[in-house]
Amino acid sequence: MAAARSANVLNRNAAVSRILVRVLLLNLVVAGAKLVFGYATGAVSIISDGFHSLTDSVSNIFGLIGTRASVKPPDEDHPYGHRKYETLAAAGIFVFLLLAVVEVVRAAFSRFATGSSPEVTAMSFGVMLATLAVNLLVVRYESAAGRELQSELLLADAMHTKSDVLTSCAVIASLIAVKLGYPILDPIAGIVIAAFIARTGLIIARDTSRVLSDRVVLNEEEIRDVVMTVPEVVGCHHIRSRGPADHIFLDLHVWFPSATSLYEAHRLSHVVKDRLLERFPQVKDAIIHIEPPPDEVHR
Repeated sequence: MAAARSANVLNRNAAVSRILVRVLLLNLVVAGAKLVFGYATGAVSIISDGFHSLTDSVSNIFGLIGTRASVKPPDEDHPYGHRKYETLAAAGIFVFLLLAVVEVVRAAFSRFATGSSPEVTAMSFGVMLATLAVNLLVVRYESAAGRELQSELLLADAMHTKSDVLTSCAVIASLIAVKLGYPILDPIAGIVIAAFIARTGLIIARDTSRVLSDRVVLNEEEIRDVVMTVPEVVGCHHIRSRGPADHIFLDLHVWFPSATSLYEAHRLSHVVKDRLLERFPQVKDAIIHIEPPPDEVHR
């Protein structure tokens, strides 16, 4: 069973890496197109959106590094393994989002100061619509893969790209406004983009902090229901779970009648553990503490 689980982890991480590489290439194309055209026309909204897309690419690289580190087996310094490196990589996306916010706001206020108007052509709309279509494809592909592989990194990256979709829509709206004679809406769109990016960053920070702070992952009653399917078990308590959604560590105290021999209680604890691992395949390891029922202890 352990060998099978290890193989599943390797296969999963390889799949996550392949997806990140594909998305990275698409994001580089999108970011390059926006930045080149944005600087060529002087549109702050397109430049801002280009930097947002560029942070997608940097996030993908960060994710690849984190995924490579997370696949390393447990060692003396990391007895629980290295899986949380992937979570740290997801947290790194938050940092790059903050950098994007700073750059977007800087560019917007610079345009407010100069008051110049960008050049808007049919090509401007063509570039934005084409990159918007690519981003929609990436969001759908990466979100589906993230749910299937239970990867908070892919889900965080998909959420990041989803914010790209929203900001691209804001850019298109601003280009229409500029074309109609309202150039002030170009830097305003940049501020709107900054707000979108900041919101996405806060959501990612919230989700990754839950993993890093060991927030409860599994429902206690569902665990208790599985434990109580073993007839010899009297009850259980002190149920704790932590870790990423696909790499959970579980420990709990299980009660056996005080007359149960140590050998038998130990054997039955493995039965409990096997049933828990079967019911919750995302559990990496479960530690069962053997105890007599509290009412028998205090007699």
